[in-house]
Amino acid sequence: MEVFEELNVVLPTQMHWRDRFDPVPLLRGFMAKGPMSKLGTEDSPEGRTAWLATGFDEVRQVLGSDKFSSRLLYGGTASGITFPGFITQYDPPEHTRLRRVLSPAFTVRRMERFRPQVEQVIEDTLDAIESIGGPLDFVPHFGWAIATTATCDFLGIPRDDQTELSRTLHASRAQRAGNRRIAAGNKFMTYMEQIVARTRRDPGDDMLGVVVRKHGDEITDSELTGLAAFVMGAGGDQVARFLVAGAWLMVEAPEQFDLLRQKPDVVPDWLEEVVRYLTTDEKLTPRIALEDVRIGDFLVKAGDTVTCSLLAVNRRDFPGPADQFDITRERTPHVAFGHGIHHCLGRPLAELVFRSAIPALAHRFPTLRLAEPEREIKLGPPPFDVKALLLDW
Repeated sequence: MEVFEELNVVLPTQMHWRDRFDPVPLLRGFMAKGPMSKLGTEDSPEGRTAWLATGFDEVRQVLGSDKFSSRLLYGGTASGITFPGFITQYDPPEHTRLRRVLSPAFTVRRMERFRPQVEQVIEDTLDAIESIGGPLDFVPHFGWAIATTATCDFLGIPRDDQTELSRTLHASRAQRAGNRRIAAGNKFMTYMEQIVARTRRDPGDDMLGVVVRKHGDEITDSELTGLAAFVMGAGGDQVARFLVAGAWLMVEAPEQFDLLRQKPDVVPDWLEEVVRYLTTDEKLTPRIALEDVRIGDFLVKAGDTVTCSLLAVNRRDFPGPADQFDITRERTPHVAFGHGIHHCLGRPLAELVFRSAIPALAHRFPTLRLAEPEREIKLGPPPFDVKALLLDW
């Protein structure tokens, strides 16, 4: 894929999207140019064009349209690769079937029943943090501790297995050596196959058990294994990243979170603002146009790809100064959980964890602060991944 020389653009998979909490100047430049930008054209007879969507209406149109495919790209072309059970890589009708199979596990009633368990996980985690004392790295001790335990409990992973599974999941994503990363990934998937086989024999009241009891004959073992791995990955990794980013934001804007602790009635929509502002999943995998389609004033041709920048959308001025963090802001439209048929199915679980963990942290540690304020906080490659967050209180 070539780049436009006048823009000096790198591809969406290569670029860094943010500097701390804010969009990088390159992304702001795209936002200023308009809601759709051409990144470049593939050097091939088809001449596929790569687009970047940064406009609210344009992103919603792409994500809500059946004229785009979400199947993975490989080698710069639409190869149609799909990992069994990884629902974000499916198109209808397979996506519709899997989503229907999984939906009963995420009902409001089930989330309310799960709430006390989540709250206990958070309480136990904060007790452990207080017992260890500061300064302490909140990436493993707060983010990963809460996210992986809550997600494992939701899936039905036995507590005795959770520590090792969490370590394996983290290694499958963080190991620098490719062979070790692959080995960890294989070990993680092997365990998921075992838990699926166990659930088939004796389904419980957890997520996997609900799916097996209600729709067991509509889903294959490989699909169920993939769903379990996908939910564990999203819950363990993405939720952890949000919790860590939320803790960092809390120490950067203490006066805002003082309101959450002291006057919660004046900030009813605080979580919407935190989610919008952080947008820890900065972009989505490129969507592939299945036919020529007009997005606003732009013609996207069949085979073109569109990368939707959720971070850019959520930082546009609609309405008011959306680029400022204001916990008292009235509910502002955002796409932090996506849009359309791939709107995050696990949103109820994620919001349950967020809504419980952030206020609990604010109450337990009102003097939370950076242990080394002069030290730069390092971010990993996209998505928003804080490598270490050393805090004291």
